[in-house]
Amino acid sequence: MGGGNISLLRTGMPKETSELVLAAQKIESEQQRLEDLAYGLEKTKLQSEKHIGRAARELQDALAQQEELAVSLRALGTAMAKMQERQLAAVTALSVRAQEIQTRRLRLSELMTEYASLGQKAGELLQKISDTLDAADKGAAVTAALDTLGPIIEEATTLSKTARSEDFVDVAHEADVLKQKFQGIKNQLSTAKSTEPN
Repeated sequence: MGGGNISLLRTGMPKETSELVLAAQKIESEQQRLEDLAYGLEKTKLQSEKHIGRAARELQDALAQQEELAVSLRALGTAMAKMQERQLAAVTALSVRAQEIQTRRLRLSELMTEYASLGQKAGELLQKISDTLDAADKGAAVTAALDTLGPIIEEATTLSKTARSEDFVDVAHEADVLKQKFQGIKNQLSTAKSTEPN
């Protein structure tokens, strides 16, 4: 999962960040020293052998400092490359997670559509059950209502199991509530039918 990838990335973050900061600080320090050496060399007078000798030594120091700076800049480049790798890994993990979110959203929408359809059927059934109270042949009306109840209860059971297996707990709960409600109605109608006089 994407979250796991991001979690794995985070384990190296303090070390990587420290390496980058230290490299930048070292470069700043070395750059400052190089500038100081260059400024000092510029001010050195070249009026005697002693002065020229000192200037030559200062020039060697400056060139050595320039090489140190070049090494540090390469180290910063390496640290930046690692940072880019981390950025790419994070972007890849985000892309994977974005796809997971989209897939889950679409699947949830499908399950909610199924639940809405089930709710509509349930509403129609409630109206049919209400009509049985006014029916001339109540036995036949109860039988018809029971015949309709069975498939709705099965549909609600299937939806609940599917939603729970896919970890959509809210949909599973709502489908369970609907199933229990209509199972109770079915039991009441079955009891009423069994107690009717022949």
